[in-house]
Amino acid sequence: MKKTMQSTMGLVAGILLGILSCVVQAATLDAQWQDALNDAGTLQAWRFEADAGDAEKQERLAQLFLGPRGRALKAGPYEGAHFLLRAATNGRRASMLQLSAALDKGAFGFRKLPDAARCWSRLPAGFEQRLACVSLTDVRDPRARVACTDLIVMREEQLGADDGVARARLCLANKTPALLVPGPPPGKRDEERVRLYRRHGIEVSVTGDVYEEAFEKYRNDFNKTMIAGIEAERGPGYLDRLGKDIEASLDRRFRGK
Repeated sequence: MKKTMQSTMGLVAGILLGILSCVVQAATLDAQWQDALNDAGTLQAWRFEADAGDAEKQERLAQLFLGPRGRALKAGPYEGAHFLLRAATNGRRASMLQLSAALDKGAFGFRKLPDAARCWSRLPAGFEQRLACVSLTDVRDPRARVACTDLIVMREEQLGADDGVARARLCLANKTPALLVPGPPPGKRDEERVRLYRRHGIEVSVTGDVYEEAFEKYRNDFNKTMIAGIEAERGPGYLDRLGKDIEASLDRRFRGK
């Protein structure tokens, strides 16, 4: 009982520290970047950098969009939650603590998950440790879940040599299975294929038709790891059967077009 109380007190202390840290950092943002935030071009630049994997910008935007001025800044639904998880996954300590507090309360579209809150409150330093925290994290509103193709955009130093494997494992932990497929900009049939896969909870991202050896290795490693993860959960041969069903549906719809 004593050990349990100490553990609970430690979690509460960590969450309180996270809230305090976020309040302090938000005040710093207000003081240091007030003029910049009044400039729509600067905010747009921050969004671009955050989407390109800049963890610091992800953290800044999460604090702003989840704060009292989020609505005034015209943040999209749950955009702050997306940047918060991405920043935490990228190793930003303040974001880990803020995410821990959100998971402890069930705020910002996240589910109330004490184990996940405890995991992030420990400030996991390495990718494998953060991956474990992501696997415990979940949302109560589907709109709060970060898409795989957004989550895997991060600075290269965040991962090891097996880049494709690591990013596929991250998406599986995030409960957002996805496949990377080569090809030119999608036409109507391709767009319908993406929609049909999405109905089954699988993202399909068309990555272009320019051959680059390094990217081919990355894509192959990603897909091989992803397929193994999907079929471990849904059964052997699941993707092959699903693919045949989808192509048959596309043939019927686009016959003669």
